[in-house]
Amino acid sequence: MNTRTFNALMLCLILLACATAHGADDKPKHDHRAGSGVVSLDVYADRNRIHLLVATREAEKPPELQYQRSDDGGETWSAPMTIGVGQPPPEPAHRGMDAQIAASGEHIVAVWTTEGTEDRFGRGPMACAYSTDGGKTWSAGPNPADDGKASGHAFVDVAADADGTFHVVWLDNRGADTGKGLRYARSKDGGASWSANVTIDPATCECCWNTIATAPGGKVFVLYRDREPRDMAIASSDDGGQTWGKPVTVGRFGWNINGCPHVGGGLSILPTANGTILYSVVWTAKDETAHGDYVLSSADGGKTWNEPTRLGGPQSWHPDIACDGTSIIAVWDAYADGGTAVFASTSRDAGKTWDASKRLNPDGTTADHPRIICTRQGFRALWTEQAPGKSVTWVARRLP
Repeated sequence: MNTRTFNALMLCLILLACATAHGADDKPKHDHRAGSGVVSLDVYADRNRIHLLVATREAEKPPELQYQRSDDGGETWSAPMTIGVGQPPPEPAHRGMDAQIAASGEHIVAVWTTEGTEDRFGRGPMACAYSTDGGKTWSAGPNPADDGKASGHAFVDVAADADGTFHVVWLDNRGADTGKGLRYARSKDGGASWSANVTIDPATCECCWNTIATAPGGKVFVLYRDREPRDMAIASSDDGGQTWGKPVTVGRFGWNINGCPHVGGGLSILPTANGTILYSVVWTAKDETAHGDYVLSSADGGKTWNEPTRLGGPQSWHPDIACDGTSIIAVWDAYADGGTAVFASTSRDAGKTWDASKRLNPDGTTADHPRIICTRQGFRALWTEQAPGKSVTWVARRLP
């Protein structure tokens, strides 16, 4: 598949999603029940401990949430534990709208979207589960949304700060005149209760994942796709989520399209003695000359961003990024050899130059939606992968 064909295919998918999102109410729901194996994956690094949450599906059964933990940076993992027992399952669950997890010490919070009957896309209210003993036992928590609606909640993300407060964002359609908007809540008791909701942006893109991250000093950042134009934007709070500043565009591509890209971005934060450096990787499909993933950085807490650097060529998408004091690693997937493959590239000079990209999954397999995290033992990439005739599995690999 050449670049022109790939770009044309992406545009068709975006326009099809747009038509479905804005069409008549009698259109069929999205159906993500095909296939089996891992349909959702999220990972969270808390010091040297890694928390993994996947949803697995067997045939036509609802997905089941499974939790695993690694105490050695991903070298070994605990046995899978089913969580959310007695609660509505994650549905629809698919890569790009994954059930989410975050942790602070022994406190862990998982949040996901449940199936709804009032929404033609099947998106109902959110559900929450939390643990106070490092994942040994779990309790059902309340829905973070306080709008009382049973439809339209999706693309949730959750993170914890240094004080143990959990921060969650998602999209919902409580603003009837503006469509989907970006909402926020926080929990100071490990997910047992949630604050009154705050609207960060009342009008956003309707179907791209959001990324939330925290930094010392009560700083919270949310990377999301804006509506007009469909470029990525970042919103920030300096007081632990109580108030939010005006969003700033991350990569001014000027992509004006009434469609649903289904692609969010990656965000990584590097605290320094002089402040906070943000690294972001975003995706655009504005035109053939701009199509693909780009990495950007901000040295002033997200107020301004440098010029974007392209990664992976025009067929790259579904990106993520992580950094430490020495290196930055970006990961993404792209079409290769009849399917999608996962790639990685490293910068050792604060993003000025990048190594040649390297394929991470074996030949003969398809892989997509990679995640990258940084632990005390280095970087680790995770993704979903499928061999011919096999179910989808999750894969973790340590990167140098």
